[in-house]
Amino acid sequence: MVVNCTEAFFEQQMDHFDPSPRTYQQRYFVNDEYYKPNGPMFFYLGNEADVTLYVNATGLIWENAQSFGALIVFAEHRYYGVSQLFPDDPLSNLQYLSTEQALMDYVTLIDSLKTTYSFEDTDAVIGFGGSYGGMLASWARMKYPHVWDGAIAGSAPIVSFEDMTPDVDPNFYAEGVTYDVTPAAGASEFCEANLRKAFAEEALVGLDAQKVRSALQLCDDDDTSDEDIGWSATFWLNEALSYMAMGNFPYPSTYILNGDGTLPAFPVRVACEFLAEDLTGDDKTDEWLAGLSNFAGVYYNYTSELSCNKLSSPVNPESEIVNTLWNYQYCSQIFQLFGQANDEKDMFWDAPWDGDASAQSCVESNGIYPDRSHFALSYGNKVDWARDASNIVWSQGEYDPWRGGGVQEDLNDSLIAVVIGEAAHHLDLFFSHEGDTDEVIAARQLEMKNVQKWIDEKRS
Repeated sequence: MVVNCTEAFFEQQMDHFDPSPRTYQQRYFVNDEYYKPNGPMFFYLGNEADVTLYVNATGLIWENAQSFGALIVFAEHRYYGVSQLFPDDPLSNLQYLSTEQALMDYVTLIDSLKTTYSFEDTDAVIGFGGSYGGMLASWARMKYPHVWDGAIAGSAPIVSFEDMTPDVDPNFYAEGVTYDVTPAAGASEFCEANLRKAFAEEALVGLDAQKVRSALQLCDDDDTSDEDIGWSATFWLNEALSYMAMGNFPYPSTYILNGDGTLPAFPVRVACEFLAEDLTGDDKTDEWLAGLSNFAGVYYNYTSELSCNKLSSPVNPESEIVNTLWNYQYCSQIFQLFGQANDEKDMFWDAPWDGDASAQSCVESNGIYPDRSHFALSYGNKVDWARDASNIVWSQGEYDPWRGGGVQEDLNDSLIAVVIGEAAHHLDLFFSHEGDTDEVIAARQLEMKNVQKWIDEKRS
C-alpha cells in the first residue's frame, strides 16, 4: 500500500526535552484520498522496524478509512527505517532512543498535520499500533488524551514489566510458545515431547558435535565451535519456534519475514508434522535430529532453496541492526519479564526470571542499567488505568506468546480487551482474508465500533 501513499519527511528535534537546535528528518506516509473535512485522522504509531512494513500490512486502517472519511498517516519510529538521527552511523548516540522521545515525535507531527489539513477541535485522532506500536498507542492515549481520542492496540504486552499490579507471571512467553506446540493449539500429539527433549532436557548439548552438524545440515563454513554447538543449535531451534509462534496465522503470510518470504498457514502446525511421532527414545536420536532440522527449516528455509544452515545467520540481514537497537531499548526501558520454569506449562530449561542478573547483563552488553520500574511509575498499572484511563481496545491472539503480557479482560466500560481464538500476533490489524475466522472478524467489528464511538464523542 506504500504505492498509494505520499512519502514525506518532517523536521523533528533530536531531543524534545532540551532546547538544543539539533534536528533530524522523520519519515512518514500520508494518504488523503478518502479524507473528508471533519473526518478523523487514523495515525499508526510506528514501532521497531521500517514503517513500510506496517503501511503494507495494516489493513484495518486501509479498509475502514473510506467509510470514516479518514486521513491516513503512518509515522516511522526514530532510529528505525530511514528516520535516522545519525545517518552515517545509525547505531551511535542511542541516548535519544526512548519511548518518550518517540511519543513526542508523534505529538509534534500530529500538531503539524492538523494545521495542514485544517483540523478543528472536534475532529478526532485515533491511534493504531501493534506489538510495541500497540504499547506506544496505549501510552499515547494515557499520556496525551488531548491529542489521541482513542487507541486500537493489537498484541501490546503492556503489563509485561516488573512492579506491575497485579504481578505478571514472568514465564508467560515460554508458556505461550509451549501452548502452540500442543494438540490444544492444533499441533501433532508428540510435538511438545520431542521439543521438550531438546529444550528442557538439553539433549542437544550432550550430543557429539559432528553428529549435530551433520543432522542439522550445517554449512561447511559455519564457525560454531564444537564446544558451543549444542547450545547454539538449541537457541537456533528456539528462535525459529518463537517467530513461527508469533506468526501462527490461519493463512500464508509474509509479515513475520518482513515481506521477504512467506510462511505457511499455521506454521507451527506444519513444523510439528516433522515431529509427529514419538522420537524421544535413545534409539531414535537420528530421526529426532532430522525432525528438529526439518522443523526449523519451515522458518529458516522458507524458500526451500537453502542447501545448508548457519546457526548464526539471521533470516533477514536487516534484523541485525534492528536487534541492536531493540537490545538498547530493552536495556534502557523495555525491561520485560522473561523467565522459564520447566514445568507442565513450560517445556524450556529451568531459568527463573532474575531481574538483578538481567540488569547486570545489560550493563555488560550495553553499558546501561535498566530503569526497572519505568513504566509502572510513568503510567501506573491496571488498577490505575481502570480508574483514570479510557478509550483503548486491547486485542490478544490465542496463539500469540505475548498474550500473557497483555491486558486480557475489560478494565472499565471504555478499556476493552478481546482475546481472539486461533489468532497470533496482532492478526486483527491485518487485511481481511478468506481464511479469517469468525472471531477475528468480530474483533475488527468491535474495534471499529469503538472507533466510531470515540469519534462521535469528540464531535458531541
